[in-house]
Amino acid sequence: MAGSPQSTLRVITHNLGGGTKQYKGSLESMPMEQKEAMRGLIRELNADVLCVQEVAQYIDADSLQHSMVDHIRDAGSYPHYLYGETLSMKRHMQVKKDTMVDGLFMDWWDWSKGNAIFSRQPFSRLGDPTKEGYPRNVPIFQPLSYEGSRDSDPRYVILARIKQAPFPYVLNLHLTTLVGERPPHAWDDVIDAAQSTRHLQLKRVMDLVQRNIIDKHEPLIITGDFNATPEEYNIGEYLEKEIGLTRLVPRNKVATHAVAGQVDHIFFYPKDRLDGYECWVENSRQARQVSDHLPVIAEITFH
Repeated sequence: MAGSPQSTLRVITHNLGGGTKQYKGSLESMPMEQKEAMRGLIRELNADVLCVQEVAQYIDADSLQHSMVDHIRDAGSYPHYLYGETLSMKRHMQVKKDTMVDGLFMDWWDWSKGNAIFSRQPFSRLGDPTKEGYPRNVPIFQPLSYEGSRDSDPRYVILARIKQAPFPYVLNLHLTTLVGERPPHAWDDVIDAAQSTRHLQLKRVMDLVQRNIIDKHEPLIITGDFNATPEEYNIGEYLEKEIGLTRLVPRNKVATHAVAGQVDHIFFYPKDRLDGYECWVENSRQARQVSDHLPVIAEITFH
């Protein structure tokens, strides 16, 4: 858009769930090496906008909250953040979910997991970028009942807007993967069902942003664990060709998950407002200590 100010943001997406193993204990019970690696990685990568998936928290018998979000906020000194709950004991109690059953017998008042976004800059209102506001946590998949496995996990997307011209919107999401989709025991019908489920979720995300962002040619950054590689229809054909998003391709071709492959991505829209970018996967020993996913980092310049 002619006359729009130029801005550069360092944006990072990172699924932390593999590092916390369902977060069954307190932060104090995490291995010190892992805890220090997480703190050091967050400080070293120094994101302007940090989007994470599968973070968890619980409230103990004394009503004290133990939150991975607080740990990340303090480690990175982030003044602005939002935790978006997707699953909780209070709303989805299921005896097939070991974490929930264990929490019940440890007298937890609640346990939840979800996504979170952290920012150096304030968030603005979605409709008025001149005023400070808050991100919103929007459902894109809500099963009729939660059955205790990832097949029936509710899915949400965090929608935020950064209060820095040209006021980009940021989406943080985590799409579905199904039991039996990944090697070594992958089933073709399950793979097809998983890709169809992700397509439905992505269409709902696009419905969310079409009129107010896409049609208005506003800058949009979409990050997250898509559980889909670049070769999947949902990435290359749907998001890139049909919708017109630009996938920020990492300079190093590294699988972000050892089994699933390159499933964590950062996208930008529209192409003609993207002035340049540098993207890479952080493939350090420290990153591998933190989670079974590797973070994706992008330095994005746009107007």
